[in-house]
Amino acid sequence: MAVSSGLQVLLVTPTGRDAKLIGTVLNLADVQSEALEDVASAIEVFQTRDVGALLVAEEALEHKEIALLGSALVEQPAWSALPVLVLTMGGKATVQSKRQERKQLSLGNTTLLERPIRAATLVSTVKAALQTRNRQYQGRMTEAALRQSEKLAIVGRLAASLAHEINNPLEAVTNLLYLLDGTPLNSIQQEYLDIAQQELARVSEIASNTLTFNRQRDVRGQASISVLLDSVLLLYHGRLAGSKTLVEHRYRNAAPLACYPGELRQVFANLVSNAFDATRGGGRILVRERAATHPRTGQHGVRITVADTGDGMSAEVKSHLFEAFQSTKGLSGSGLGLWISKGIIDKHSGYIQFRSSTKSGISGTVFSLFIPRND
Repeated sequence: MAVSSGLQVLLVTPTGRDAKLIGTVLNLADVQSEALEDVASAIEVFQTRDVGALLVAEEALEHKEIALLGSALVEQPAWSALPVLVLTMGGKATVQSKRQERKQLSLGNTTLLERPIRAATLVSTVKAALQTRNRQYQGRMTEAALRQSEKLAIVGRLAASLAHEINNPLEAVTNLLYLLDGTPLNSIQQEYLDIAQQELARVSEIASNTLTFNRQRDVRGQASISVLLDSVLLLYHGRLAGSKTLVEHRYRNAAPLACYPGELRQVFANLVSNAFDATRGGGRILVRERAATHPRTGQHGVRITVADTGDGMSAEVKSHLFEAFQSTKGLSGSGLGLWISKGIIDKHSGYIQFRSSTKSGISGTVFSLFIPRND
């Protein structure tokens, strides 16, 4: 990662024009900096956002400030060692100055710079500190990716075990539904039986493919998106009817699409389920489907929208929405639904977007999917 990654150097030089001069020198070297009044202000900044280094003048480091800064640096996460550059007073070394140096070096990742200091030395030292800091952030991202991979591997093994265990009872239920299909039924009973068989087949397919952790082998074919959406809404008909949630659907009967129908049904079911959970206390869900054109490429396709009038999502939730194991439902959610859904839409060469508001009176969430025609 280059030094110009945007990481700032915090400057705490309370006397004279040091802050302005150092800021100018660093700016000429394409290094961003921010001048602060005292050590406490610097601590508040680096505890709340990513920072490249702290450059502090010796006169700002009294006994109290050294203790405060040392405590804050100890509380850093294991991967972090913020570089601290201390501008010391020049001149002959004394017992007092040596004692002060020991206190400053006790802060940890500390470099002492004796004044007066040449601009080139200052810039090279700051850039070296920023490179060290960049490597720390890279290490943090690598560690996070490894943890994520380990989690996915564990879930994959659990999913495979689960699929193996539930296949036998699924086959038994499938056989019972087959026998029931041969008995006299009225039209409504037959319709419910057909839906049960379709959904059981989908469950069996998901189980056989270990809940998408092994690539699904869904059969590609032509399907009407409005028919798939209706089949999902029919599944939730009982839950929706018993709640105070109003459901509307607006279809413009886009032509059948070449797709993986079983996987798209899984996406639509997840979005409708999330919308229902968001509006369970009463609200409105709108499901739309229409022919559309990609705004950048001009490619023709279908746009699907699932909107709700729930409470909306916070900025923190939105920033991690499509990551695995990020759930807003506590223990009742796996945190995999939207992650899997995005993978399915990517497989169809489409994209999924969202917007959400938590403002009173206009709160809610809208998911918009575009699936191109790749006939």
